[in-house]
Amino acid sequence: MKTTERVHVKVNMPHIHASGISDSGLSRGDNQDHILIDESGHFMLLADGMGGHERGAEASKAAIGVLKERLHPDILLQELADITDAEGIPTEVICLSAIVEDAVKEANQLLYERNVKYNLKRFMGTTIVGLVPVKDDFMLWFHVGDSRLYRWRVGKLKQLTTDHSALTQWEKSGRQGAEPAKHVITRAIGPNKMASADTSWEKWQKGDVYLLCSDGLTDMLTDKIILKILTDHHEVDQIATHLVDAANEAGGKDNVSVVVCRV
Repeated sequence: MKTTERVHVKVNMPHIHASGISDSGLSRGDNQDHILIDESGHFMLLADGMGGHERGAEASKAAIGVLKERLHPDILLQELADITDAEGIPTEVICLSAIVEDAVKEANQLLYERNVKYNLKRFMGTTIVGLVPVKDDFMLWFHVGDSRLYRWRVGKLKQLTTDHSALTQWEKSGRQGAEPAKHVITRAIGPNKMASADTSWEKWQKGDVYLLCSDGLTDMLTDKIILKILTDHHEVDQIATHLVDAANEAGGKDNVSVVVCRV
């Protein structure tokens, strides 16, 4: 069933304030993105079903469903008992990284098996980006594909993820040969037998704002415009609303989804 209604979710907890919006945009007949903010603020997820592929909405929803189950706090507590301390790396970070790795593999296997079972001409797939507060000190994040995570700190905007795309690989290799198309993804959940996430972490500072977004936002808005919206508005709900509205005002050529989190 096609979905065009805007999704808007909010979570306010002592340790974080988060708001997420997913909108179909102005040009697409349905929304293949999915977002999730855990009701207790334990994690935030954003997935973008691969445009032009069959069952993109099914892929993004299924991947988030697997991650949701695996990132439950009770799972973390169970896994912590088997984790050995590593110098300089919090035990919870090690544990969560392992959980994320297993969850991405599980989601990929689920979708890949559906692709084979349905005998789809074009395999469905999805990107994903996730943010997980760790204790009272750290943020862990992970991603597969070209959905991004940014951090706004003391007036400066920094992209924390690197797109898994042919264009990014071309730029890193010195721009040799013909420039590839912008949206050729080199890593996603579902189309291939194997998939892995890039995972990282840092100490957060009070007042940091983290932005998860699909390429429907970054294709429409420059980093300069995103920075201005972050600077002009304090409340996360205002930031999320203005970002999505600005993307639509700029053309809204794709589904656009954001999750904004302030610590």
